[in-house]
Amino acid sequence: MLHYFGMGPQLTLSQILKRELIPFTGLYKCRVVYNEDSQFVEFIPYTANQIFSLKVVQDDSIDYSFKFENRKRLKELFELRGSCDDIIIVKNGCITDASYANVVFKRKNEWITPKTYLLNGTMRQQLITDNMIVEEEIREKDIPKFENVKLINSMLGFDGVELPITNIFS
Repeated sequence: MLHYFGMGPQLTLSQILKRELIPFTGLYKCRVVYNEDSQFVEFIPYTANQIFSLKVVQDDSIDYSFKFENRKRLKELFELRGSCDDIIIVKNGCITDASYANVVFKRKNEWITPKTYLLNGTMRQQLITDNMIVEEEIREKDIPKFENVKLINSMLGFDGVELPITNIFS
């Protein structure tokens, strides 16, 4: 809100959620859409996608520095995945993110996430703060130097499926 509207939020997330009927059974993603003077909240049933393969796609102009409601460009890039389950986006030669998650790569017993993310996700930032992952510049050509990859976000956590690097296709 500060970036786009020049002011901080008028309500906290907890104040907004107090007005909502929150489901107590099942797993839901809470989506808050807002503008200068209103908020819309919805709870969407959540099932994690099964990811077995990733396709590398290029886009040097994509900007997703905030969690925008308009995901048109991400959807267009996702459509380039071919027979793969998701994508890894490369911007200016550097690895960024998947279509809906940050990525982390395993090298020996260390997990590394790209410094060149599109969106600094909350799970990504928490794992950095907790010293569970570290940031490095990762270029597309560096992918074979890693053993595994996994996707992380606030819904998936860090316990998601690890894929071998051989399941990433150019």
